Amino acid sequence: MTSLALFLAVLAFLLAVPIPRMLSRAGFRARSPWTAMLLWQAIALAGGLALIGAPLVYGLSPFGDSLHEAAAEVLRLLFAADFSALEDLHVLPLHVFALCLGVMLGAHLLLTLLRTYIRVLGSRRRHRDLVRLLSTPFDSSTPAQAGPSMSGAALDEAHVIDHDAPLAYCLPGRTNATSVTVLSRGLLEQLSRAELAAVVAHERTHLQQRHHLLTMAFDAWYRALPWLPTTRYGREAVLELTEMLADDGALQEHSREDLLRSLALSTPDAASTEAAPAPEGAAAPPVDAARGATAGAGGAVITTARLRRLLVPPPALPRAAQIVVVATAAALLTVPTALLLIL
Repeated sequence: MTSLALFLAVLAFLLAVPIPRMLSRAGFRARSPWTAMLLWQAIALAGGLALIGAPLVYGLSPFGDSLHEAAAEVLRLLFAADFSALEDLHVLPLHVFALCLGVMLGAHLLLTLLRTYIRVLGSRRRHRDLVRLLSTPFDSSTPAQAGPSMSGAALDEAHVIDHDAPLAYCLPGRTNATSVTVLSRGLLEQLSRAELAAVVAHERTHLQQRHHLLTMAFDAWYRALPWLPTTRYGREAVLELTEMLADDGALQEHSREDLLRSLALSTPDAASTEAAPAPEGAAAPPVDAARGATAGAGGAVITTARLRRLLVPPPALPRAAQIVVVATAAALLTVPTALLLIL
């Protein structure tokens, strides 16, 4: 079990420092955002498992030859309050410290995730109530708001707020039926019909692909371990990748020129952005401040890589490379888990 603890410790270090740093600069993320997203999720899950598992396995190593046997022995000694056996088992203070560290790390991660989930849900609920009070439903029959591809359930749920700053964001609900897209009056005045349709399609992709769940998980991971490089790189990467995926969803229905013009024309100045911030827990809007303003999830919206792939579409990642990335993600998830269950 000591060798397993050493393997998990090395894996935790690799997934915490060098690998996220290299992946954050990888060029293939713009060529295939979904594979990069899959790999980041695997890194987060495998890294968290290794970070918790390494001290746990080392702390349990004196109590048995397998993880299950050692855990059962620790529980037996705790319930029996038989601490005299620790000396016979050659349990060192370092083992006790490692065991406590693993338990505290696991509890800290789970409680932070739960706290973030409850806080974001409450923030979204309050914001939806404010939107219903202070906004008007999107009226596609109004000439200024009518246009091609501007009807359907997504726009029926859209709300317009009376603000000069060009803003667009989505408020996810428990289902797509309870989710809403929020548009500002300033956005409607600046964008053409086709450009506004591209913005709404971008937001609809955020809702359909449930991007808020991904950003929430990585935000909780960062809040739990802000000193860990992988949490910072992971949060920034996931925010960028969700925007790329939402761009791809919009481009399936609308032209690249319309989406690019909507980004250029709907960029407010710093003062207007500070006057109308996006809500906590909202998916990142495709239009926001030029200075890299953040949406509810807290990450950069318009990055260099995102803008470059919109201006000059990169070639698609070859299928063989996609298979390699998916296989790597699967190995990261299955190998440590299998070792913990088998040994």
